[in-house]
Amino acid sequence: MSAQNYIDSIASSIQNYTEEQQIELLLAIPYDKVVANTSVAEKLYLDALGQAKQLKDKEAEADIYNQLALINAFLGNNDKRLDFNLKAIKIYEATNNKSNAGITYAELGFAMKRRDIDKAIEYMQKGVHLLKEINDEVALNSVYDNYGIVQEIAGNVDSAIYYYNMALDLKRNQNDSIGIPFALGHLSGAYLVKKDYNKSKEYLDESYAIRKKRNDTYGIAECLVLYADFYYAQENYKEALKWFVMCYYEAIPNKYIHLGQYAAEHAAICYEKIGDNLNTVKFLKIQQALKDSLLNESTNNAIAKLEVQFDTEKKEKEIAEQKAEISAQELKVKQRNYMMLVLGLIVLLFFVIASFIYKQQKQKQQRLFEENRLKDQLAQITLQSKLHEERLKISRDLHDNIGAQLTFIISSVDNMKHFFKSADEKLTDKLTDVANFSRTTITQLRDTIWALNKDEISFEDLKSRLYKYIENANLAQEQTVFNFNVELSNNFHLNSIQGVSIYRVVQEAINNAMKYAAATNVSLLITEKNDFLVLSINDDGIGFKMAEIQLGNGLENMKNRASAIHANFAINSTPKEGTEIILEIPIAEFN
Repeated sequence: MSAQNYIDSIASSIQNYTEEQQIELLLAIPYDKVVANTSVAEKLYLDALGQAKQLKDKEAEADIYNQLALINAFLGNNDKRLDFNLKAIKIYEATNNKSNAGITYAELGFAMKRRDIDKAIEYMQKGVHLLKEINDEVALNSVYDNYGIVQEIAGNVDSAIYYYNMALDLKRNQNDSIGIPFALGHLSGAYLVKKDYNKSKEYLDESYAIRKKRNDTYGIAECLVLYADFYYAQENYKEALKWFVMCYYEAIPNKYIHLGQYAAEHAAICYEKIGDNLNTVKFLKIQQALKDSLLNESTNNAIAKLEVQFDTEKKEKEIAEQKAEISAQELKVKQRNYMMLVLGLIVLLFFVIASFIYKQQKQKQQRLFEENRLKDQLAQITLQSKLHEERLKISRDLHDNIGAQLTFIISSVDNMKHFFKSADEKLTDKLTDVANFSRTTITQLRDTIWALNKDEISFEDLKSRLYKYIENANLAQEQTVFNFNVELSNNFHLNSIQGVSIYRVVQEAINNAMKYAAATNVSLLITEKNDFLVLSINDDGIGFKMAEIQLGNGLENMKNRASAIHANFAINSTPKEGTEIILEIPIAEFN
């Protein structure tokens, strides 16, 4: 489902909920979905603002003001954005919500860094003051980083370094593996401005090492360009050229167009400095091509809006012309009809008899057609009803921001492990189990959302998802060998219920093989056999006696999922020889 259709779907279905639920649903919409259809999103939030005021829910009112500020920031309406942010801040301060007030002040200041640096610093200071007052270190983590950037833009490099170090200390204390290299990169850039090359490279080397270890493709590309800038600032153009070219070839395959353009532009400058005119021209052409692609991307939305406006005006003009033409034609038809009336009466009797016979046949055919159409509609309605029930179920799960809560649990557990380093091993193991369970739950939630957001899932898409899951299982269970083979002659298309059910059965079977069966080899084979799609999951684990087994939650869930998609489900197991789970889905069930 596209981001625009997502907003339209929310707008059409939201009336089924209470006003409180409507506001919660709207505040949970991701930012990328909002800016993909700003006109509809803005109307929804303005309506929600009126509801929040009627309900006298000040916190919700402030949160909606912030959403409206984001929309207007995206549209370039900076005065409106400022007005909405300040209204939100006023409410947060009145309700003594210092955390949200501080975060909003900081975000507003960071957004103004290129337009009014004095105001940007003023708002950033207010945000930092409020967050320090309540010791909100999680929020200060990113706010200190952004404040350092604002100070550096203002030319206060020493102040920027101070706040970058404050951010780095918090990131290290919170084990923020993603944020640490960003803070190190900021420090490297600030010391480069001060021409303290030793410290600049020290921080840059540490950032690069972390990003390579995490296999962070964007971070690696960013470090490459920072190395290039490092040597460029020292007028070591040959060394800088090497890093600019490396950055370009890292950025382009990953579609980091801004980085690629910057690297190509400066590579051309370096080639010119060393007298290589041929490569200078080559990279100038590359830079211009990338610049044009960015321009096209940034103007496509504006062009599309103008085209819609032009097409609307054109259609209105065409409709007016057609109406005038139809009126003239109607007058001519009336005149001709009077002349042909007598002839028509003579021919009428013949056509009445022929028409009666024809209508009888037509009605018979129409009845048969309607019967078939109603059968198709009934089948489609049944399928849509099932999909709707599944979406409603998942929507209720997402209602309380499950993902955000689990992420908070993981962060809290990691922080507790950090604080309880000296605690006994059982406590540490328990904390690890809680964190791992939360991460697993987030993964399952993302898998469900993946299926929910697709009206149709190709088997290639499902196969890719299964490959990824097996790769992750292989990393987590190095002593187990996994084999995955697909022997299909067709690319089937599944609905979301079929896709998620098949995925969950495979996931549960592999999890049981690793967790309970002590298997050293697990294989998944997908084939076509006698008009069935057959999935077979085999392991060489400890097995069990079929006569003695009682279906637990996992096996019962697999059986229920198979039943939901009209599939056959079987388990074969022998002690000390392993277990086989077979899922047979009739091919006729697929789209």
